Amino acid sequence: MSLIERALMEKQWHATAVRAQIHALTGEDGNHFVDAAGRILWVVLEAAITEQIDTDLPEIRIIRGACNSLEEQAGVEAITPARRASIRAGLEACDRLIEALPRKALIDGACELHLRLNRGAVNWSDFQARLAKVAA
Repeated sequence: MSLIERALMEKQWHATAVRAQIHALTGEDGNHFVDAAGRILWVVLEAAITEQIDTDLPEIRIIRGACNSLEEQAGVEAITPARRASIRAGLEACDRLIEALPRKALIDGACELHLRLNRGAVNWSDFQARLAKVAA
């Protein structure tokens, strides 16, 4: 991707991060909730893998749990309080990790997600492959 495309991807990803946090608190649309939260979890997982973040960090464990809740929520319109709490905790863990991760790793993760979405969809098996890389 060109530098301009990368900059646009970064801007779009940060906007998604804000929407995901708002939706985690107030939204009732299960599909939108999964889409927005999934994008954030994906990018942070990609960056954490690239940077070889310690898999024993509490944030990584919380993100793994949030991804599992995200998979359970996928295709379900009503958002259960337990899933909302787990995914919200995962988004908060992402916020904490974003401060520690290099900007380049996050942008690379956002670009990878963008390319995958342009070629099709990101499936649960794609998340599982990343989760296996950060398994404790």
